[in-house]
Amino acid sequence: MRGITIIKGSNRIHTGDDLDLVQEVKEIDPPTIQSYFVEVPGRNGLLNLTKGLTGDVTYKNRSLKFQYLAIGKREDLLDIADLFNRYHGEIIKIIDDDTPDYYYEGEASVTTSWDNTLLTISLEIDADPFRKNLEITTVSTTLNNDVKHIIINNQGVSVSPTIEVTKEVNIIINDNTYTLNAGKYTISKLELKTGSTVIQARGSGVLKIQYREARL
Repeated sequence: MRGITIIKGSNRIHTGDDLDLVQEVKEIDPPTIQSYFVEVPGRNGLLNLTKGLTGDVTYKNRSLKFQYLAIGKREDLLDIADLFNRYHGEIIKIIDDDTPDYYYEGEASVTTSWDNTLLTISLEIDADPFRKNLEITTVSTTLNNDVKHIIINNQGVSVSPTIEVTKEVNIIINDNTYTLNAGKYTISKLELKTGSTVIQARGSGVLKIQYREARL
C-alpha cells in the first residue's frame, strides 16, 4: 500500500505496509527561496543579492503534509493514535515511496480526529530544504608519491565532502590548494558543485572522499 516510512532513531514503520493506513493527502512543497533585494539610491530597480554570500541560491525550510485514514476497532485505533502522538514535536525522517532512495528530515506536528470507528491522522513536517540520499557516496584511492586526478560526480546540490587521509596530501579543488596531514577533515570552502568536479591529489597513503547527495 502506498505511503511513507517514518524513522525515529532505530525504529522505522511504514504507514501502509505496517499500519494499513490509507493515504488521503500528500503535499511536499518546494522550499521557499531566501531572496534578498536591496534598494540602491540612483539605481533603477532593486539589486538582487540572493546569491551574494555563497554564489548559490539558498532556501528556507520546506513543508511536508500527510493525512491518513484508519478504520477498525477503537482499541486498535487508539494504539495507532498513540504511536503517532509520540512523534509530535520530535525530529523524524520521512521516506516517500515515490523517492525511496532519499529521506526528508524535520520536526513533526501531529493532530488526530475521530468519527466513531474512523481515525484521521494529520502529520506535518517542518523539514530541511533538501531531501538527502540514504547512502553516503565514498570515493577512495591510494597515492604512491604521485599525482592523481579524481573525478567526483555529484548529481545533487553543492555539498562539502569529508576528506580522510592517512598521510600528508596536497589537494587542489576549484583552484584552491589544501595541505592535509593525516586525519579527517570537513572544509566548508571545499565544495563539490552539481555535476563533475576534478580533484588533483599529490602525496602518499590512502585518500578517502565521502559526501551525501542532496536534492530539492
